[in-house]
Amino acid sequence: MPGVFAHMPSRPIQVLFAPDYRKGVPYQALLAEALARRGATVRFLQGYKRVLPLSRLLEDQECDILHLHWPEAYYARRGDGLDLFRTVRFPFDLHRAAQKAILVTTAHNFHAHDRGAEMLIGRNVRYANRKSRVVFAHSIGAKQKLVQAFDLDPLLVRVIPHGDLSVAMRPPVSQAEARHQLGLADGKLALMFGAVKPYKGLEDVIAWWKKAQPAVKLAIVGKPVSDEYATHLSRAIGDTPHILTRFEFLSDDALVLWLSAADAAISNYREILTSGAASLARSYGVPLILPRRLDTIELDEPTPYVRRFTDFLTDFRTELDAALSLPPDFAVAATWRDACNWDRIAELTMDGYRCAMGDGRCAA
Repeated sequence: MPGVFAHMPSRPIQVLFAPDYRKGVPYQALLAEALARRGATVRFLQGYKRVLPLSRLLEDQECDILHLHWPEAYYARRGDGLDLFRTVRFPFDLHRAAQKAILVTTAHNFHAHDRGAEMLIGRNVRYANRKSRVVFAHSIGAKQKLVQAFDLDPLLVRVIPHGDLSVAMRPPVSQAEARHQLGLADGKLALMFGAVKPYKGLEDVIAWWKKAQPAVKLAIVGKPVSDEYATHLSRAIGDTPHILTRFEFLSDDALVLWLSAADAAISNYREILTSGAASLARSYGVPLILPRRLDTIELDEPTPYVRRFTDFLTDFRTELDAALSLPPDFAVAATWRDACNWDRIAELTMDGYRCAMGDGRCAA
């Protein structure tokens, strides 16, 4: 395909985002708005086709760039697990789509979260990355993992920060006001927030809290992936006095209140390429504790506001205490927010598009 698209159109670049997940997180909307300020025309793939959804939908939606964000949307049903027929057909569907537009991918995940049918999903993730003219990764660590796992040319993988999600939300309120509105008592509070799913390693944190019984309240807040999983976690917690749960959908306003109320945040993903939740805690200046193994998440380190632990038996307690000794500070996170502002990210993304429309092997 090099040479076929090796030119820039005289009109604005037309970009089609797929899938449209704007209702879930603000990432795509913020990126699209910033790209529009750079002169790109950004639309979202719309419609539903049961068979070959990507390529068939593209027949009626012209674009220069097909920017694929979460490929699992085209071989899995959200919330219901795998769609076997789509999973098998996905490579052919994507191949046909790549004949109609230049394909670029943002590797938000290494694999689909909470996955099944490992061999088929692994094949599809590999194919999506290898079929793309440019792959965007959110960190150097993520790039290295993608290159190694999928045997990608390093020049095809471009590192772009995740982006500051806090701009879509209001600033924090005082801790006292947040706790009053949430009905929380005084005392130290550690927060795990967002969609409540197995890949987030909640059970390990719960087990440590039950055994160590720190004088710190652990709050697990967010909507569980299923009633069964909520029941599973509730049984694991039992009558532990220092763990509270709010298993419900978090509006942006509610999330700001929880971030304002917290003294620290905890992330314990099993495996992940990036984390909007971790980035959001960082943007709000909430001290964050996460495992050293998550070297794909970059948060402008070293900084005392990001604490890394090796495991729960050796140094988790030390890093938790260190995080709790710092006051949450929205102002101190201004440098981080500026480093991942959307205008900078849009410009880096446009550079990637220009590269894809050339020979696809630009210096990353």
